[in-house]
Amino acid sequence: MEEMLEIFFRGVIVMFTIASTLLAGYSFQNKLRLRTVRMSWRSGKLRGYPLFATVFIGLILGLSAIVFLMGEVSRYPIIVAYIWIGSMWFISSYLASKYYITDYGIVKNINEPSQTIPWFQILDYVEYPKKGGVEYLFNYSEMDKSLMEGYRQLKLFVPQSRYNAVKKIVSLKLENKIEGQSIPDIDLKRIQED
Repeated sequence: MEEMLEIFFRGVIVMFTIASTLLAGYSFQNKLRLRTVRMSWRSGKLRGYPLFATVFIGLILGLSAIVFLMGEVSRYPIIVAYIWIGSMWFISSYLASKYYITDYGIVKNINEPSQTIPWFQILDYVEYPKKGGVEYLFNYSEMDKSLMEGYRQLKLFVPQSRYNAVKKIVSLKLENKIEGQSIPDIDLKRIQED
């Protein structure tokens, strides 16, 4: 029974190793597909790095040091597999959590198409000052829905060091479009007198 359990656990580790490698490859492929990236920055919760993947890789490296110091040679393949899984998870999380500003739009998560917004879909935006930067709130419409049904919002935190560059890009891409849709001044008194 113990031998079957050992085979099962090793099989699970092999499956996670394959899955994490495929996920990292998918994230890397999505990053390579981005065209004309004007800027990008880290947005993870742990000083710009993904929280869970970073903590996991830190724990695995700590456990690895203990296993190596104890001389548990039989555990080396499992430790190497866990380090590989953690590294692949970190790579995919890191690439997915970066924000990208391109000539075509805003990419908040390269692995989630619903968080990629083309400039032409953005209806308006608001800036909110926050500690350490500015949070943009972009209002946009979905492509094949009415304005009332397909209205969405995208929050994008911009660190202070990137704010001026992002503001310049957003102004170039959206100011003329939004200003062209402004409501004209109407003299209501004059209309009512007629």
